[in-house]
Amino acid sequence: MKRIKLDDLERKLPFREPEGYFEKLPSTVQTRIYEQIAEKETSFTVSWSWKRTALLGAAASVVGVLLWVTYPQKQLSLGEETLSQVSDAEIITYLKDNHITQQEMVEEPQVNETYAGEDVLLQQLNVNDEDLRKAIQDEDLEEAI
Repeated sequence: MKRIKLDDLERKLPFREPEGYFEKLPSTVQTRIYEQIAEKETSFTVSWSWKRTALLGAAASVVGVLLWVTYPQKQLSLGEETLSQVSDAEIITYLKDNHITQQEMVEEPQVNETYAGEDVLLQQLNVNDEDLRKAIQDEDLEEAI
């Protein structure tokens, strides 16, 4: 194998730069940087991937399920069939336990609206006031409540 000595090699540069390259280089670099900045400022792009879409869908589903499970449901009024199964004794016991008087029941606006049509019903039944008072005394409603 032949040895090469570096001192014996010719000192000639194998590559040459184009004429005026280094003089034009700073302005070329600045122009490219300005173009890239201008391009980023004017264009608005959103890159969506299937992973991001799937993750967003899963997160929305989790939030929806949590809302469905934890959101309190509105309690609707009980139907007449359900209330008809409650005995009078249970109602009286409930009223006594909660210390609800007849006066409080009469003052309640919902009760007044419910029984507002009863005067018409009593008139249609042709019931005397005297007979009605006697029936109330016989039942002794004050004592039951």
